[in-house]
Amino acid sequence: MEDASVAKDRTISVASAFSAHQQAVQDRDHKFLTRAVEEAYKGVECGDGGPFGAVVVQNDEIIMSCHNMVLKNTDPTAHAEVTAVREACKKLNRIELSDCEIYASCEPCPMCFGAIHLSRVKVE
Repeated sequence: MEDASVAKDRTISVASAFSAHQQAVQDRDHKFLTRAVEEAYKGVECGDGGPFGAVVVQNDEIIMSCHNMVLKNTDPTAHAEVTAVREACKKLNRIELSDCEIYASCEPCPMCFGAIHLSRVKVE
């Protein structure tokens, strides 16, 4: 992280101090969002459902990556986010994901927001 700069009037500019951190966060988010979008493309290409993807991340590692499975599963609740939450819970063998984050290819619908909330996914 860069040092904060002190102006002649002795005020401190913290913008420069956090620019490296901000770039690191943007790079991290971009990586996971890109993976969610790739999942969306994958789901459309194989005909499983609509163009939606989601990834669940724990400690900067993708633990689950899913796409919309509505058509394949004949299940109107098999949205990418719900499927990712379900599969992440199975993989971790627990019903809460408070130490995880979720990235989605677009804004989740109300049902998906509900599933994300119930799983206690970390919100920052």
